[in-house]
Amino acid sequence: MSQKTLFKKTALAVAVAIVSTSAWSAGFQLNEFSSSGLGRAYSGEGAIADDAGNVSRNPALITMFDRPAFSIGAVYIDPDVNVTGKSNLTGQSANQDNIAPSAWVPNMHFVMPINDQFGWGASVTSNYGLATEFGENYGAGIYGGKTDLQTVNLNLSGAYRLDSNWSFGLGVDAVYAKAKIERYAGSLGPLLAGQLNGKVPPSYLDGISSPDDQIAHLKGDEWGFGWNAGILYELDKNNRWGLTYRSEVKIDFDGDYKSSINPNLSTILGNMGLTGLPAGTGGRTENGSLSLHLPEMWEISGYNRVAPQWAIHYSLTYTSWSQFQELKATGDNGQTLFYKDESFKDAYRIALGTTYYYDKNWTFRTGIAFDDSPVPADKRSISIPDQDRLWLSAGATYAFNDDASIDVGASYMHGQNVNFTEGEGAAAYTFHSEGKAWLFGTNFNYKF
Repeated sequence: MSQKTLFKKTALAVAVAIVSTSAWSAGFQLNEFSSSGLGRAYSGEGAIADDAGNVSRNPALITMFDRPAFSIGAVYIDPDVNVTGKSNLTGQSANQDNIAPSAWVPNMHFVMPINDQFGWGASVTSNYGLATEFGENYGAGIYGGKTDLQTVNLNLSGAYRLDSNWSFGLGVDAVYAKAKIERYAGSLGPLLAGQLNGKVPPSYLDGISSPDDQIAHLKGDEWGFGWNAGILYELDKNNRWGLTYRSEVKIDFDGDYKSSINPNLSTILGNMGLTGLPAGTGGRTENGSLSLHLPEMWEISGYNRVAPQWAIHYSLTYTSWSQFQELKATGDNGQTLFYKDESFKDAYRIALGTTYYYDKNWTFRTGIAFDDSPVPADKRSISIPDQDRLWLSAGATYAFNDDASIDVGASYMHGQNVNFTEGEGAAAYTFHSEGKAWLFGTNFNYKF
């Protein structure tokens, strides 16, 4: 391989790598909207109505409540994601443990029946979120820096009971999203600077010559809006099924962008026929905009009380991740700050669980689920090396009386170990990722 070809592949790989932001390039959907649901691996959520939290999944379930109900709580996520890797060119190690920090996901729900036919509800949840952190001197810093996405979903919904069998619900969603991406030069920055040494003014290399040079920084926050709908069919009091839909939410971020790369460097590289690096700002902050598409989701759920003390519940969820095909950020004058082909595929989640009604005070539940990853194998990134996941869950509810109760739930989530390569030419790294997580939740419920 010629030096120029090696140089060209390095420049292009660096350009693509620093925008491998897994806040958008991996399955980042959150299910943690209730602790009772956590205990059954979120199986049957569109058909169960054991607390107010289910209404955020299917608004038609509002008609199952005969008095006002309130639920508040949080789920604690404790992930353990480790990455081992090495540079294909130099063999330099790129290992990092615990790349995903622990996090709390709060939730709050309220249901208000108006009469036998109408009711309304409101909830505060988070449907999407992600955080990964690599050290600023991490060797493969162009692939793994800091990625943080936080969302808050405010939902207001209403429901109408047509008859003893059919109920319909409709809601609106206001989603507040806050995102931050940081990428660093890592070991490939000095390598690229060395190849350019003597070909450009030395000052042009200041922004990529050190591993901790911040070659990309983007942050912003914005609101987006969508809607959700649900249908509930009750065969009788012990058997019911739900169909729910949540629309796509488009969030147009207008935020701040900066890069340590000298703005003249891209021009010089372009004249040399070497294009693809991100827009350099020399460390100055400029305006940047990016559109984030949170995908639509369909879910079919069922609940069957097969015996006085036993019930089974199940769900099949289909998320249209294929709506997310590219990630593109632009500046005020329309120039591309960075671009990455995502090519997500639609994905599904299947869950099965059971509930045991021990007595008037105690209820026990358990569940199992399989999450299909939406990220193609050749699109994985170490910032979140997304993979298929298996859930094993258990939980319980203790009712203090007819009005107040408390839910607890726990899940173990095991991710498939994956091997993959990021970049090409001198920028290529081979990685192995292992991931698992524990989730613990508790909610307090009250009926007025």
